[in-house]
Amino acid sequence: MSNPFLILSDSSSSPYSTSSTKPASIANNPSIVSNIYQDVLEYVLLCTVNEQPSSSLIYLAELGNEQPEHWDKNLVDQALFERLRMTDPVSQLLTSSSSSSTTTKKSTSRTDESVIVETRCLIYLSACYQRLLRQRDRFQSVLDEIKQLFVNHSKTAISLPDLYDGQDLSKQWLDLLLDGQENPSIHEYTDCINNDVLSSTSTDEMENLYESVFRHMYIAIKPLYYYSTELFSYIGILTQLAKWGILVRLLFRLSDPKTSSNRPFRNPLGTGNTSGRAFEDTIVGTLVSKSCLPSTPDKPYLFFEKPKVMTERDVELTAGTMWEPMGRYQEYLSQVFRSFVKSADARNDVLKWIGDCLFQNRGKNKEWASHNPLTAYVYASDGFLLNLNIVLLNLAGPFCEPYSPKLLKINPIYAISENENVHLRDLHKDTPLIVRDEDNLPEKTSPITFNFITEIFFMSHLSYSCSVQRLHRTLLKINEELSRVQHAYNNAIRLHGASHEGAQRLESAMEKGMTAFLNIKTVLNEPRLLELSNALFTATCSWLVHLAACDHPESAEELRPIKELPLLSKPNRQLSFIPEFIMENITNYLTFLSRFNVQLFESLAHVNEYVTLVLVFMGDASRLRNPHLRAALAEAFEAILPNKQHGSGRTLNSSFAETIFTNHPLIEHLPRVLLDVFVSIELTGQAVAFEQKFNYRRPMYEILEYLWKFDKHREQVKKLAEYAEEHIDDAEAPLFLRFISLLMNDANYLLDEALSHMARLRENQEAMDRGEWASLPDQQRQELENTFRHTGQIARYTNLMGIKTLTILDMITRDIQSIFCNPAICERLASMLNYFLQHLVGPKRRNLKVRDFNEYQFDPQKLVAKVTDIYLNFAEREEFCAAVCVDGMSYNEQLFPQAAEVLEKIRHPPERIEAFIKLGQHIKDVAAQQKEDDAVYDDAPDEYLDPITSTLMTDPVMLPSSRQIVDRATIARHLLSDQIDPFNRNPLRMQDVIPQPELKQTIEQWKAARRRQ
Repeated sequence: MSNPFLILSDSSSSPYSTSSTKPASIANNPSIVSNIYQDVLEYVLLCTVNEQPSSSLIYLAELGNEQPEHWDKNLVDQALFERLRMTDPVSQLLTSSSSSSTTTKKSTSRTDESVIVETRCLIYLSACYQRLLRQRDRFQSVLDEIKQLFVNHSKTAISLPDLYDGQDLSKQWLDLLLDGQENPSIHEYTDCINNDVLSSTSTDEMENLYESVFRHMYIAIKPLYYYSTELFSYIGILTQLAKWGILVRLLFRLSDPKTSSNRPFRNPLGTGNTSGRAFEDTIVGTLVSKSCLPSTPDKPYLFFEKPKVMTERDVELTAGTMWEPMGRYQEYLSQVFRSFVKSADARNDVLKWIGDCLFQNRGKNKEWASHNPLTAYVYASDGFLLNLNIVLLNLAGPFCEPYSPKLLKINPIYAISENENVHLRDLHKDTPLIVRDEDNLPEKTSPITFNFITEIFFMSHLSYSCSVQRLHRTLLKINEELSRVQHAYNNAIRLHGASHEGAQRLESAMEKGMTAFLNIKTVLNEPRLLELSNALFTATCSWLVHLAACDHPESAEELRPIKELPLLSKPNRQLSFIPEFIMENITNYLTFLSRFNVQLFESLAHVNEYVTLVLVFMGDASRLRNPHLRAALAEAFEAILPNKQHGSGRTLNSSFAETIFTNHPLIEHLPRVLLDVFVSIELTGQAVAFEQKFNYRRPMYEILEYLWKFDKHREQVKKLAEYAEEHIDDAEAPLFLRFISLLMNDANYLLDEALSHMARLRENQEAMDRGEWASLPDQQRQELENTFRHTGQIARYTNLMGIKTLTILDMITRDIQSIFCNPAICERLASMLNYFLQHLVGPKRRNLKVRDFNEYQFDPQKLVAKVTDIYLNFAEREEFCAAVCVDGMSYNEQLFPQAAEVLEKIRHPPERIEAFIKLGQHIKDVAAQQKEDDAVYDDAPDEYLDPITSTLMTDPVMLPSSRQIVDRATIARHLLSDQIDPFNRNPLRMQDVIPQPELKQTIEQWKAARRRQ
C-alpha cells in the first residue's frame, strides 16, 4: 500500500505544500517566535485552535479551549499529542467555505481530506516531517527541534504500541520504508528514527517492530518474480537497513530454519525438521530464490516453450531476454549482501547462515543420481543455489585476481578445522588433493579465527559445486537422454510412421527435454556468471600453484609465477588440506566452455593460469593424487585446441592455441605431463571401466596430435624416447616405455573388440534377415533387439577409439622407431599389426560386412591404410621385418599382396602401395632365411627354450621367487603390462631378474655347433 502523503511531494496546488520565503529575523522577538510555532501547527501538523480557519484543518478542542496567546515548542508538542490521540479526526475537520466567510464543518475534496484526517500514527508523523522539510526556509529557526519532536513521538509509538491499539505499526513502517525508496524525505525520516533508537542501549521495542516488518516483507516477497520492480524495492529497503548491524543480525536470526517462530517447513521424506529446502522458505531465502528455472520439478520452464520451431537467432534473442532481468536482479541481490557483510557486528551471522545453508544442501550434488523424486523437495532449488553462488562470487571479487596479495590471506587450515569458528562445517570430511596424515594434524582442533577472505573463498567454491557444477551434470544427462529418445523416435517413425501414438509421445518427450536443455544451458552461459567464475578460478589457479611450489607458503610475502618444472621439492603438506572439489570446479568450468561456449576462451582473462595449473598438477601424482582428476585436467586443457567442432558447432581461432603452445613459459613440459597422466590412468589400483578409461584418454590423444605439429614438442617426446631406450632395464620402467606399451595394449584391445562386435552384428543381421527373430516371443525378441542395439553402441565406440589409437601410433612411429625395435616391444607390435591386417584383408574380412558401416563408424579401408602406414614406418628396420615374419599366428606370404589389392581399390597413393609391396617382398625374403635358420635349431633341448614362448632363448634370466628361467625379452615384455612373476604372481621388477651367463654361453656354443653342421 502506498503512502497517501506522497501526493504532496509533487503537488504545487495543495495549500499544505506552499514553499515559503526566508523568514525575517526573529532575534529577541517573542511575537515572531510564537507566530512560527503557530504556523507549524497549521502548515505542518494541519491543525488549528481557531474555530474559523482560513483553510481546512483539524480542530484541537483541548488547546482551543485554552486559547494560548503565545506558542512555543511545548504547545506544539501538546498539540501533536492531542492530534495523534484522535480516533476520529474527521469529526474535528473544519473547512472554509469559498462562498461565505462563515466557517462550517463541511467536506473538502477527497484528496485534501485524506491527507488532513490521516489516522495512522507513523504515516501521519512521516507526512508532518515531510511538510516541515518542504518549508525548511520558513521554519529554519525551529527546524531541528520540531524534527526531533516528530522523531520522539515516533519512538514513543514504537515503544508503546498499545497507545495505538488497532493500528499495525509494523505495516505502516514497512509502507514508509517502501515509499522511502523513491522519496528522500521519508528515507531521512526513517533513518533518523533508526539512528535514534538503534544507537540506544535498549532496542527491544525496535527489534519487535522489525520482527513484524520482516515477516510482512516475507509475505510480500514470496509471490514476486525476479523481474518485479516491487522486489527491487524490498531489496533496496534491506540495503538501507543493513547500515544497522543489529537489524542484519535480527534478519538472519529470523531466517534460520530452526527459529521456532519461523514458517514451518515440512520435509516430504520425513528425515527431520531442518533440510536444505527450509532455508529457501525464510525471509532471506525467499529473497534469494527468484529464478527463471523452476523451483520444483513439477513446475514448467519459462522459456523455449516450442524449441522445435526456433531458429538459432530466436535462441540467441531469447537468451538475451533471460539474461538482462536475471543479471539485474542478481546484481541487486549481491549489493544487499555486500551491505550485510560490511557490518562487523553482523558479518558472523551472515556467514553462519550461508555456511549452514550450504552444509544442508550439499546432498544436492548427489540428487541427480537419486531415484527418489521427493529428494528434489528436500534441497533448495537450482535457482536459489545459483543465485547464492552469484552473491558469493561477487563477494569474492575483490581478491579474485591472479597473484593478488590478498590471496595470501586464504588459510588452508580452514578446510580441515573442526573448531566452532568455521562456518562451513565438515569440509575436513572431503577427499583432499593428496593423502593427509590424520594422526599428525594439530591444526585440526586449533582455536583459530578465520578471516573473511578465507571464508568466502571456500564458500564460493562449495557453492559453485552445489549449483553450477550440478546443473552442468544435469545438462549432460538431459543431452544423453535426448539422444536416446531421438534414436527411439527415429525407429518408431521407421516402423510405424510419424502419426503413430508412440512416435508422437516420443516427439513430445524430445521437445520437453529440449526446453529443459536450452533453459539450463542459457542460464549457465549467462555472461556475468562466466566472468565471475573465471575470476575466481584463475585466482585459485595461481593460489594452488603457489601452494604446490612453496615449502612454507604461510610465510610467503607475495605470489609469483613459477619459473621451472618439474617441482623437485617435497610436496607442501597443506595440499592435503584442500578439498578435491576445488580442482573439480576448475575442470568443470573449462569442460563446460569446451562443450557449450568454446569461443569465450578467446576473450577470457588470464587463460595462461589454467595452462600453468595443468602443467603443474596433471603430471605430478605427489601433488594431485587422484588420477581421474588429473585426467579431467587433460579434458579441460583440450578445450583450447582449434580446428575441431565443439558442442556449439563453432571453432576456436587457431592462433589462440598456437600462442599458448608456443609462448607459454612452461609449455615445453606438456608432453611429459601428458604421457604421465596417460600412464597413471592404468595404474589407479581401482576397477576402471574400459569405456571410462578410453574416455579419459580421448582428449589426451587430441592434445598429443595437436602438439605434434610443433617441432619443439616433437623434440621433447623424442628426448623421452631416447631416455627410455637408455634406461629400458631400470627397476621402474621409463615413462615413454610405459606409454607406448599401454598405447599398443589399447590399440590391440580396441580393434580386437571392434572386429569382434562387427562380426556379432553381422550374425545378428543375418538372423533377422532369415526371419529367425520374427518368430520368437515378444519378450525374447525385445531382449535380442536391446542386446543388438547395445552391441552396436559398443562397436561404434570401439571403432572410433580404435582408429584414433592407431592414428597416434602411426604419428609417433613416423618419427620414433628405435625403441619400438627393442625385443620387448617389437614382436608385440608386429604380431598386433599382422593380426589386424589378416582380419581386414584376409578371408575373415567377410565376417565384418554389416549393412551400414557408417552407423557403426566402421571404416575398414581407413584401418587398412593406417595399419600399412605403420608397417612402412619401420621399412628400414631389420629387427621389425624379422619380427613380422616370425609371427606364426597371423603372418603368411599372401598377407601383404592381399593388403596391396585393398590399397589399390581404395586408391591409396601409388608410391605408398609400391613401397608396401617392396616391404612385403623383403619380409618374405627375411622369412625364407629365418626358416632356414630355424631348421638348424629345430631340435634344441627343452632347457634352451623359453617356457612361455617355446622359442630358443638368447639372453636367459632367472626369476627370483619362482626360480623359472625365461628369455629376458619375454619377461621384459610381460613386466611392461604386469609387475608380477607370471609363474607365482609374486611382485617382480626387471632389476630383480638374475642373469644366467653360463646358460647363455652354452646356448651360443650349441647354436654355433649346429650352424657348422
